[in-house]
Amino acid sequence: MNRKPLFLIIFIVLSGLFSFSCEESNKTFTDEENKIIDSLYRVKLKESKTKMDSICDSVYNAEFPVMVDSIKKIRKKEVLDLIAR
Repeated sequence: MNRKPLFLIIFIVLSGLFSFSCEESNKTFTDEENKIIDSLYRVKLKESKTKMDSICDSVYNAEFPVMVDSIKKIRKKEVLDLIAR
């Protein structure tokens, strides 16, 4: 089994990754752009929070009664088992 080509390929891939990963990115925004980004973020966050709260409430309202009923059944069975002893 000749491992030389495998090591060569790994070396080339790693060299490429290291050379591209060390580039400096000059992605700076102006103050005005930062203000716009922040305001858009706040608006989207508020919209998302409203949607998530609505979804959470609907799941809670659908699942909570079922969970309470199942817990009641289990506790009732436990009580009846204790009484029957």
